[in-house]
Amino acid sequence: MMLLQILGVTLLLLGDSAGQKERQRRHSYSGEYGSGSGTPFSYSGPDRWGPITALRIWEHCNNFISGIQLQFGHRWGELFGAKTGPALEVTLLPRERITQISGKHYTYIYQLIISTNHGRTFFFGQPYGYSFNAVPLSRSEYLAFITGHYSGSSLTGIAMHWADPRARE
Repeated sequence: MMLLQILGVTLLLLGDSAGQKERQRRHSYSGEYGSGSGTPFSYSGPDRWGPITALRIWEHCNNFISGIQLQFGHRWGELFGAKTGPALEVTLLPRERITQISGKHYTYIYQLIISTNHGRTFFFGQPYGYSFNAVPLSRSEYLAFITGHYSGSSLTGIAMHWADPRARE
């Protein structure tokens, strides 16, 4: 009788452990691209406000990327880097998600090419430096947030963090 109780409890714990593992948020990481010098930044807190719904990018004199700001749900996150001229702003369509970020880097992030699951692609900056291409490990993942570095009026590093939207529910 005691053996059956121990076996029952063990099976119950194993089943609960497997259920919790299934509910855990899937996550993958790409980067960091660029020199990574300067002040670190992270959007890992604001991503809890909801999915990325818009972004603003600032270019320094039509050259390298000087600043970035993301909107999560209906709330804008902090600006990282510098505002150098007018912002280039993109608003994502309902249920549109960022699925790929490519670009060029050297000392700074010189170019960002952002692609979505709706087939839209947005270009920022200039094609100078080494190429990078960031995609999630799974086709079910999308861009959840970014981290990186900035220094003065330039974005010096960027890393992408991908998550499965089904795991957030």
